[in-house]
Parts: sequence; C-alpha cells; structure tokens
Amino acid sequence: MNTNTPAVDYGTWKMLAWTGPVFFIGFFIMWGLLADNFPPMAASTSAQDMWQHYKDLQTEITIGMSVCMVLGSCYMTFGAAVSRVMRRIEGQEGMLANVEMMGATITYCPIVVACGIWLTCAIQIDTLSPDMAQFCYRLGWMIIDLAYMVTSWQIIAAAIVFLRDKREKKLVPAWVSWWGFVTVASFFPVSLIPFFETGPFAFNGMFNFWIAFPTWYVWIVSMSIFIIKAVGRIEIEDGAAQPKETAVRGGSAVASH
Repeated sequence: MNTNTPAVDYGTWKMLAWTGPVFFIGFFIMWGLLADNFPPMAASTSAQDMWQHYKDLQTEITIGMSVCMVLGSCYMTFGAAVSRVMRRIEGQEGMLANVEMMGATITYCPIVVACGIWLTCAIQIDTLSPDMAQFCYRLGWMIIDLAYMVTSWQIIAAAIVFLRDKREKKLVPAWVSWWGFVTVASFFPVSLIPFFETGPFAFNGMFNFWIAFPTWYVWIVSMSIFIIKAVGRIEIEDGAAQPKETAVRGGSAVASH
C-alpha cells in the first residue's frame, strides 16, 4: 500500500463548490437590485442624469459595490472547484482544466475594477462634474462587458471536458455544456457596445444585457448545482473503489507468501 498518497480533502472541495451560489446570489442582490443595475442606464443618458443617479443612490451603490468587490472573488474559488471536477475526467495533465481555472480567476479582474470605479464615483459624487460621472459609468461598463472572451474560454473549456465524460450518467449533464456554447455565442454582440448608444447593442439593449447576462447567469446557476452534486458523487465513487483496491493489494500479499 502506498502510504504517501495524500487523502482527498472533500470538505474543502465542497466548500469551494458552494462559493458558486454565494457569487450569483450575492451579485444578483447587491449589484443588480441594490445598486440598480437591472437594467443599466442607457449610454445615451445625459451626463446630468447619470450624475443624479449616483447622487440619489449614493448609499446603495456604495454598499453594493463594496460587497461585490469582495464577493467577486467567489467566482475564482468556484472556478477552482469546477477545475478539480474536470480533472477527474481529463486527468491531472489536462490543459483544459487549467484554462477553466485561469478563465474564472481572470474574470474576477474586470468585475473588481468596474465595481471599484462605480464605488469611487458614488463616494466622490459631490465633487465630480456630470461629465466625469458619465465617464466613470461608461468606463465601468466597457471594462466589465468587453472582457467577455476570458470568461468565454472558461466556459468553452468546461463544456468540452464535461461532454467527454464517459460515465453512463455524466457528472455535468450534456445540456449544461451545450448551454455553455449558447452563452459564449451570446457574448459576441457585446463587442458592438462602443458603437451604439441606443438599440439592442447598447449597454441596456436586448442583445447586450437582456440576452448576454441572463444566459451567463443560467450557466453559473446550473453549473454550480451540478458541481456541488459532482463532488458528492466523486466521494462516493472513491469510497466504492477503495475496498476493491484494498482487496487486490491483500490478494497480492497472500500470493507473495
């Protein structure tokens, strides 16, 4: 028996898997509802109206963005749990598990930077001109939206690996992986945001908000649910395999005598 093989820390693994729900619930409440980003203001909104938005919701935006800057890191830890499950399919040397974890980690960067810009604008709104408030609002949206390709690589990597799962019942259902590809496709129109202030390709437009954001949210929610379940299933699989390995080692020991 190899006594040097480290035990699997399922407890930590489960804890990281649960940071997925912490992220999507926290962001929905703090970023979406409290800070009034559902829906966002149109890019065509006047500078004075954007200034007034920050003035009227100064406390709400300050609280919401402060919390989101902390909770955003849960997307990174959730990505680590997804990567760990992927390695059970891809193997320890698999590259796609690395791509997924890097994608989740780097996704946190535009989130924390955009939230930091909006937070600072809210804190200093009394000293900012309307034009500067408008600049901060637009800058935050450009950063958080146009960094979508990093998240796309994360989703693509996860989808490919989970579709390759040879189990009779996959750890993550195929429909979640295919929905991942739908999510990635919904991101591409976001590249048109700099060129439109109104219509379906603006910040608050049909494509760039009401389609792209909900499809991503559905992916996060569904992936979180099945990753949490996958950790429990893998723990059971490992427990069932352990007695067989012990029996094989025991039989070998008897044969050697």
